[in-house]
Amino acid sequence: MKEKVKVLILGTYHFASCGKHLYYIKGEDITTDQKQEEIKEVVQKLAQFRPNKIAVESEKGEEEKLNRVYSEYCKNNFDEGNEIVSYNNEIVQLAFRLGKMLEHTKIYPIDYTVHLPEEVFEYAEKNYPEFYKKFMNEINEQELNDNELMKNNTVRKILRYLNNPKRIEKEQSNLYLNLARVGAGDNYCGADMLTEWYRRNLYIFGNLQNIAEEEDRILVIYGAGHCKILQELVKEYNEFEIVDVLQYL
Repeated sequence: MKEKVKVLILGTYHFASCGKHLYYIKGEDITTDQKQEEIKEVVQKLAQFRPNKIAVESEKGEEEKLNRVYSEYCKNNFDEGNEIVSYNNEIVQLAFRLGKMLEHTKIYPIDYTVHLPEEVFEYAEKNYPEFYKKFMNEINEQELNDNELMKNNTVRKILRYLNNPKRIEKEQSNLYLNLARVGAGDNYCGADMLTEWYRRNLYIFGNLQNIAEEEDRILVIYGAGHCKILQELVKEYNEFEIVDVLQYL
């Protein structure tokens, strides 16, 4: 009987820059001695999964360039001026660090970016004022909550929070699926935005399928917003088996 590929999805925040997206998260400086020790703790725990492949949120088309940087990192010769990935990025801090520890010869970028039509928010503000007000209140509340979380917790505790199934379910419902109503019956701009978001995640999943081989144990390190869709795709695909990330955090 063919053994399923085991997939562990780690939802993370972006260490180097949390970006604007829907709201802004100000992460702590991960280069401090304290944060470096916290990151090492997380890497040691992830190592217990014994992944033989590590997939990351970097453009699939940049695979060769990314792995040149990774190769130099493994030689203790990381070029902080490289144009592919910054030292502060979770790809370096988690994936490169773990890959080097486990003597992996390469890292697997599986990302594919799309254009999200963010004018949906302007349309909602004008045409769905009550919805928009409630939606933005939810965003502001989450922004405050997440920034407090960043200031007062270790990297491991932050990651445990981000990978909590209840948090993931709430985010999927309130910040993603909620948008489908915007423009429904008219221009469907909310559904169009969600279509692009799902399309991106399906492309990511296709790239994941393409790197998978029998008996693989694949660690996927991705922005936490992708967790719900990627987890469901992995669960529904009969050649994959989802692994509970909280067992390793």
